[in-house]
Amino acid sequence: MKAIAIILLLAMSACNKASSPEGRSKIRDEKLEQEIRKLNDQNEAILDSINAINTEIHLLKKEK
Repeated sequence: MKAIAIILLLAMSACNKASSPEGRSKIRDEKLEQEIRKLNDQNEAILDSINAINTEIHLLKKEK
């Protein structure tokens, strides 16, 4: 009886997101989505900087 209870407890404790292939793929997808969001934010910041530089260049060209 104790053995069955211990086996059931171990089986239940082993069932989490990372223990199944489906759960691992969901974890991987969540991490990839976070990385994509970070890259999108970085891309937006870079584009803003490029636009600011272009504006400065155009202003300098007009001054000449």
